[in-house]
Amino acid sequence: MRLGIGKFIILLKWLFTKQPTSVALDITHRCNLKCRHCYWWRQDHPHELGDEEMIQFMRSLKSQGLRAAILYGGEPTLRWELCKAAGGIFDATLAFTNGTTGFPELDGGQWILSLDGPEAVNDQIRGGGVYREAVKNVLKASRPPIVHMTISQLNRHALDEFVEEMMALPVKGVGFSFYTPSRGRGGSDLLIPLEERDRVIMHLLDLRKRHGERVGFTRAMARQLLSDQAFNQWNSLSSCPVTERVRCFSSDGQPKSCTYGEDADCSLCGCAAVAAYRGAFRPFDFKTLKVILGLMIAGTRVVAAGKEVRPGTRPRVHEMG
Repeated sequence: MRLGIGKFIILLKWLFTKQPTSVALDITHRCNLKCRHCYWWRQDHPHELGDEEMIQFMRSLKSQGLRAAILYGGEPTLRWELCKAAGGIFDATLAFTNGTTGFPELDGGQWILSLDGPEAVNDQIRGGGVYREAVKNVLKASRPPIVHMTISQLNRHALDEFVEEMMALPVKGVGFSFYTPSRGRGGSDLLIPLEERDRVIMHLLDLRKRHGERVGFTRAMARQLLSDQAFNQWNSLSSCPVTERVRCFSSDGQPKSCTYGEDADCSLCGCAAVAAYRGAFRPFDFKTLKVILGLMIAGTRVVAAGKEVRPGTRPRVHEMG
């Protein structure tokens, strides 16, 4: 696992300073899906900077010391050239995608595939045919993506089946966040109340025990989200460590307070980034640091279904027929 000087500097800043290190950037205001739980559709959509404007904006952010980028949308692959440019500008790049347009080579970057359950559950949330298209593209990808699941009332019952399916695919690992509501925008039918969420968190730890480190959820991360442990130490905008470390921008280059938008209800936050950051460094936890390093360093091989599977090969997955 090669860290590289740029990524090493980012880690040193996390360990020894309180300086911002990263940018969360909406590179587009467009998306080809309309997922039921997505915060994006509950926000106003500003215009997009043009390609050259956005590239210059990214370069200016890097010159300000923001060495890592997280690309959001909309759907970032609708502006693939900007994803490619970000990979060349920043020392570490994560790009979230719904997977329906494929996983082009992203130098220096890691694709994060958003799926929300096995086929029937995922497609209830994301639209018909999305699961099959995304999995088909995973099997063709030159590098394994990481899968991310947003847990809500719509899919909490499907965790075991979903994780088992992902373990059979050439993916680098599976991570989780919890649905975060927006104030005054509805969504109460999707929210898992905190007491019930605590039980789901403990179930995630059981899944890691059964399936190993490819389930990217550690005991230190769980501690950050459990309502009777560290959760109340950070669940406001003023105490959020990600807001301290990450600068967020809309597709027009204007700052915003949080990737989830200005109306995110911090008191019910389920952000995986906070769980990972605090889990790794407050106090230091090597298992959680390994989760972060897996996000920062793109891999080329994974282990699936008990044996090595190289991207571009096709393991047996019954859903694909």
